[in-house]
Amino acid sequence: MPNAQSLATVLFIILGCCALLALGAFIGKKTDPGKLVTFAGVIALIAVVSYAVYAAYYFITLAR
Repeated sequence: MPNAQSLATVLFIILGCCALLALGAFIGKKTDPGKLVTFAGVIALIAVVSYAVYAAYYFITLAR
């Protein structure tokens, strides 16, 4: 079971990847930046919700 610091690290890695993906597409003009930012936003939202559920589960089971 990971500790709280590794949970935060995983969250920031996911969000950083989404941000760099959107920035790369905007600079490279390979695709419509709006579509890619929307896609990255959806991925980030899923990551944040999953992180919140897992972190809550981790801290609830830690309290026992």
